[in-house]
Amino acid sequence: MIALMILAVASLAQAQRGGGQRPSQAPGSQNQRPQMNPEQMIERQIQRLNEAVSLTDAQKTKVKEIFKQNGEKQRELFSSMRNGSGQQADREKMRAKMDEFRKKQDEQIKAVLTKEQLPKYEKYMQEREARMKERMNNGGQRGGNR
Repeated sequence: MIALMILAVASLAQAQRGGGQRPSQAPGSQNQRPQMNPEQMIERQIQRLNEAVSLTDAQKTKVKEIFKQNGEKQRELFSSMRNGSGQQADREKMRAKMDEFRKKQDEQIKAVLTKEQLPKYEKYMQEREARMKERMNNGGQRGGNR
């Protein structure tokens, strides 16, 4: 009986700890997504954008370069913001920088698109924003139809 109690306590402690991950990221979770490297993330972004606006091969090349350059700059900046002060990064500063990056990237992508593609792109971005807000309101859980 004592052994069962010890086993139950150990199981409960392990379940509560969860490895410091969100439930959607815990090993064995149905919502767990494999970690992607930057190149895979760029390819996924291009694929989704292409589905929304039907990019030409030349546009895909330009958009890929935009995503690549901006991704590198973001990683460098956020890495320096996290590590530079030796303490937790200022979330508001990071959010402001992220908004700045998004706005710049949005302008760069719009410059690549045709007049016919722009309304489709605007719709795509609005839907994307709505999905992001919904995920945030649902506690960051992912799932649904991707």
